[in-house]
Amino acid sequence: MNIFTSYIDRDERREADRKLPRLMVEGLLLGGTGLGVLALIFEIAADAFSVAAYQTLLAIDGAHGHHEIAMLAFAVLSIMLFFGIVPAYKAGAYLRPNAGGSGPLVEAIGPPRMRFLSWVGTSMFFIDAVLTIIISSISASDVTLLILPEIAPYRIFLAEAYAFFIMAVLVAVGPKRAVPLFLVGGGAFTIFTVFALTTVSFTAASQPQLALQVPAIVEGLEESGVVTHVVQATEDVGSLSIALFFQFFLRSMSSAMLGFSGYEVIPASGKHAARPKWKVINTALVLAAVFLISTGVMQLFAATQWRIPATEGYSTLLIQYELVFGTGTAMLTIAGVLLAVILLLAQGGGYVGGAAVAANAARLGRLPRPFENDRNGVVVIWLAAAILIPFIRTVTVVEAFYAFGFVSAFIITSTTVYFVRDDILRARGIEPGSAEAKSLRFAGLRGMVASYIMGVILVTQKTDALLPIAIATTIITAFQLFIHRGGMQGFIPISEEEVRASQLPGRQRLYTSGSDRSLDEARQHGIAEVVEHLIDVGALVKFNVEPERIRRLVSHTYDILPVTWIETEEAHHHGERFEEPSEQLENAYWEAYNRHDEILATIEHFSHYGIFTFIDKYSHNWIGPERTEADVQREMIRALFPRTPLEEVWEEFQDYEWIKQPESVWQFCRQRYIWAKDQWPNISGRITTVWTLQDLGLVEHVDPEQLDAILKPNPLPERLEKVMDKFEHRRSDDVDDTNEA
Repeated sequence: MNIFTSYIDRDERREADRKLPRLMVEGLLLGGTGLGVLALIFEIAADAFSVAAYQTLLAIDGAHGHHEIAMLAFAVLSIMLFFGIVPAYKAGAYLRPNAGGSGPLVEAIGPPRMRFLSWVGTSMFFIDAVLTIIISSISASDVTLLILPEIAPYRIFLAEAYAFFIMAVLVAVGPKRAVPLFLVGGGAFTIFTVFALTTVSFTAASQPQLALQVPAIVEGLEESGVVTHVVQATEDVGSLSIALFFQFFLRSMSSAMLGFSGYEVIPASGKHAARPKWKVINTALVLAAVFLISTGVMQLFAATQWRIPATEGYSTLLIQYELVFGTGTAMLTIAGVLLAVILLLAQGGGYVGGAAVAANAARLGRLPRPFENDRNGVVVIWLAAAILIPFIRTVTVVEAFYAFGFVSAFIITSTTVYFVRDDILRARGIEPGSAEAKSLRFAGLRGMVASYIMGVILVTQKTDALLPIAIATTIITAFQLFIHRGGMQGFIPISEEEVRASQLPGRQRLYTSGSDRSLDEARQHGIAEVVEHLIDVGALVKFNVEPERIRRLVSHTYDILPVTWIETEEAHHHGERFEEPSEQLENAYWEAYNRHDEILATIEHFSHYGIFTFIDKYSHNWIGPERTEADVQREMIRALFPRTPLEEVWEEFQDYEWIKQPESVWQFCRQRYIWAKDQWPNISGRITTVWTLQDLGLVEHVDPEQLDAILKPNPLPERLEKVMDKFEHRRSDDVDDTNEA
């Protein structure tokens, strides 16, 4: 069977291709339903494309100044990216476009034996997020020196200020509302880079003599203190031994990998993509790879033509801009400002991505609940970065650690796609063992080959960074395990009685572990979703109570947190529900969702409670010698519940007892009480007329046939009766449909 067979359904692919022109610009225009391809690329450009400013420097630095080795290393990496990593990521996005990062993808589609990778992936992604802030803020500070070289002594202080500024903005407006910043900044940077690098490439091909100006530029940068270290080859590449050649080649590959940083964020950003999401994400993956590869090739070509060395503290790309646009010109100023801004915004990818992964871990019960709020994750990431910036200080120091984060994401994603569960394939319409299934797994295999090679190169060439990365990963993973198993509560055991008592309505829930907490939150999501569905289909219209009171009632009786309703509302805003982050939690969600009959019964119970309260309080006004309290109450029930058998409601009324209800419950019941109180004068005229005649002693003067006519209610017109029956039948169907949602 052909392993290159398309695993995407033909009709689905044809429909997605038809929508692609619109999907390219979706989200850039008013009225967009989500981020389209270009909007998605611009959003992640701040993280992924900003590294283009430094990938040439790092590749040449790793090759010890030999440009030819740097170009060869980058070419091999580009092949691995385009023919290995891209297919694997596309397959993962097709299977679960809402999963996000590598850790969540393992939980969503991976087999149980691989679940440990989600713990490790979360830890390394969080480390990667902190390093993103460090490298982006330091880089933005370095680029600022292009415009203001006199502030070189304050370089680290400026980096700290940049890190704090972006953190403050994200905390103030929220990560999601900050997306327009990334769209504008990423779009401007992408467009300018395409123009500028094209100009640089043509100039390098037509004016190789500009290489004569490079030594003077580098010397001036060193004298001003902007450049702290220069790496330049001292011998010809042809004179190197084979062993030394391969040593420089592998070292250059390990450094040049940083040019692919941020690529792993595309699927996570795709959670806000327009539908079909897989098409938007897949197209963005391809175009982003083309952009990363082409910018790297153009920069390296120009650097080779002009023999530009690796200059720590000042990007090789900026020297190219100086050669093309001239020192002090408007174009160079624009380049510096754009690079500074984009590198400043690049922190957003680390903050938002890291906070999202932390929130996902919190939903899995592996981090404290406050991390479910992205703002808290942003603050923690900033705090870690702010402590480390003064110690790291330079880009070449942090890049050794940085690469481990996204390469591990490549490894985990590719491996997960290859070992995808059969039930996930069937859910996507792919039969396990078929040509389509083999094609999809082959995409994962190609990613495994490429990413594993990258991983081996990193381990062998960046060995000095391996131990700190391993220690940091172990610490964060151990902390996740600590929280998952109960945290400090594990040292202070909770009795089963305390746990059961905390599950009563209105009580703050106690959990024996983070796992129990995550299962309960999945339950909350299921109940909140079914309530919203019942509201949407009109199943709760008969209660004549605004939805917010119903939500407050359910919140109290089923212990639903306010944030759960916010998350559910956001899901409705996007037109789809985001799956729970693991198979176990997804099952807990649907178990709760399928309790719709119970939830309806609970709402009905408190609706009756409000009406029964009116009956109980008001019935005393009509008790007399001719009528017992029970007689009055039965007649009131008959009038207020005309479509329900009397004995059924009467039996329920016997269990009624006035109890002071919590405010959130009573505000719902009160509306039903007011409804009954308002309805009673309209429907009680006949029966209260008879009771008044009885109280006045005049009933015996009334003709018995007339008395029967008074007591006997007029039937509904036949046409109205049919309309009511049809409405009741339709409402029942809508409620039953929740089983199949």
